[in-house]
Amino acid sequence: MTSQYHLIATSSDLNIGNVNTFPNEDGELSYSVDKTNSYKGVSLLFDPVGNPIFEVNAFILSRRIIEGLKDTKPSSFAMLSYFRFLDANNIKWDESNHHLKRYPIFLFRNNLENQIAKGNYSRETAKAFLSVVRRFYMFCYRHGYISELPFDIQGVTKYGQNITDCSIRGGYSGTKLRPLDDLDISHVRKNWENNGLSYEFRLAVSLSITTGLRAVEISDIKRDHFCIPKGFDGKTLTGIRIGPSNDCKTKYDLNREISMPVWLMKAFNSYHETSRYKNRATLFYQATGSTNIPALLTKSGNPFNTQMLNVLWGKLRKAIRQHDNKHFSHRLHDLRATFGANKLETLLNLGSLTTTQALAQLKSEMGHKDLATTMRYLTYWEGNPEKNMVPEVMTNILDGMTQQL
Repeated sequence: MTSQYHLIATSSDLNIGNVNTFPNEDGELSYSVDKTNSYKGVSLLFDPVGNPIFEVNAFILSRRIIEGLKDTKPSSFAMLSYFRFLDANNIKWDESNHHLKRYPIFLFRNNLENQIAKGNYSRETAKAFLSVVRRFYMFCYRHGYISELPFDIQGVTKYGQNITDCSIRGGYSGTKLRPLDDLDISHVRKNWENNGLSYEFRLAVSLSITTGLRAVEISDIKRDHFCIPKGFDGKTLTGIRIGPSNDCKTKYDLNREISMPVWLMKAFNSYHETSRYKNRATLFYQATGSTNIPALLTKSGNPFNTQMLNVLWGKLRKAIRQHDNKHFSHRLHDLRATFGANKLETLLNLGSLTTTQALAQLKSEMGHKDLATTMRYLTYWEGNPEKNMVPEVMTNILDGMTQQL
């Protein structure tokens, strides 16, 4: 028996319906379930001795059944992190002492901020964990499990999200781009085998920095997207289609075309011929029945997701801080910014495109919904001449990754 709080997965399908109780022939209470609906299974929380945590599990089931959330794993893992933190500090989740009424969740918030500073968590992961814990308390308050919230709600955003006094702020600003320079990339290459980082993660990093794909797109891109046309002898293949119409999730469900260096496509193709990948693909097929297999899979045969990639990037960032640059603070998403800055540099240096045409092409390839987002790259390019990357230098740096993949 584990000595920590832990998660246990339910069956793959949950049949939920109306429960009717009645005495059976022996006078004992029995029950039946009718009008059932089937839902995908969830992971539930248990204490160190194996007792289920009722309020947490009710919250997780509510997220699946009432809210219709397709993926409840992030919520389960957030609650697991929270309860392990509480257990380690001998704190109860429903502490009602007036002087300590804000203590548990605010202490957890402080711990998350410390983990961000140490490079153990990305800011996005920490924010997501804290958001889930706030949702948990609001769920408990609505259902009468607690009499008051342990934080103050100060307002509502235009998107309907609550503004509270318990949040993680600061850090990255959405209006500021932070592309990696050649020294940053050399540190990535030097350290991306530390801390148990996998071959698949190195492929994901290379894919993001050379194509500008988001984490959600990297997680869903398929093997067929890496097919090289027969007779093609160029260095970069253009016109690779992704999006709902081409079986690859994209933000805003936009169909678009990307380009990709041939050396990376060959690296993926070689990887897909390994027994390591074939074993994972078999597990994926057995679990889903689908032959349309993602290009990157975990050892359990599951597709990667944004949270997994952010956690792995946090491990890489920690290794870089330990060995090469204590000030390295880049996020995983900065790889996409690196591609965008480099791509705009390339387009503007062609001489055949106007600035407007270059921005339109970059907007299309990166899948920006609004031109205002793309304009940030022009602002960065014009305001940071000393940081503008020469495409040939970037290509040489990235070509060196082939030997390490």
